[in-house]
Amino acid sequence: MTSNKEVFYTFNPKEINWKFKVKKSNRRMKLYIKMTKAETGQYEELAKAAKPPEMSNDDFAKILFYKGIDSFMSQLTEHINNMPQEEKDKLMSQVEEKDDRPEPTREELAAKGKAIIEETNKSDGKEA
Repeated sequence: MTSNKEVFYTFNPKEINWKFKVKKSNRRMKLYIKMTKAETGQYEELAKAAKPPEMSNDDFAKILFYKGIDSFMSQLTEHINNMPQEEKDKLMSQVEEKDDRPEPTREELAAKGKAIIEETNKSDGKEA
């Protein structure tokens, strides 16, 4: 049986020596990428050539990251749009899950929002 899955990346991650580390908290996510000396040199050359002088290295890296996500999503959308309708329906039936829980009331949503604000204020050292 052959797989007709489309490959959405142009490299084999097993051939790249990058190490990714993702740290998540309630409000933030940090992404660490450990590259070889050669890969770091290539990144620095790209930054020299493409990064405006007034832009920080962090902002440039964020732009590259989000441009990559944008490119990936465009390819994925194009692939889905070119699928036959029966394949789309099959795919969507696998993705959709039945959620029989009732919708939360306004009071429940307000209470949850208030709790989140209080937790945020406590973690920031502010009094509620």
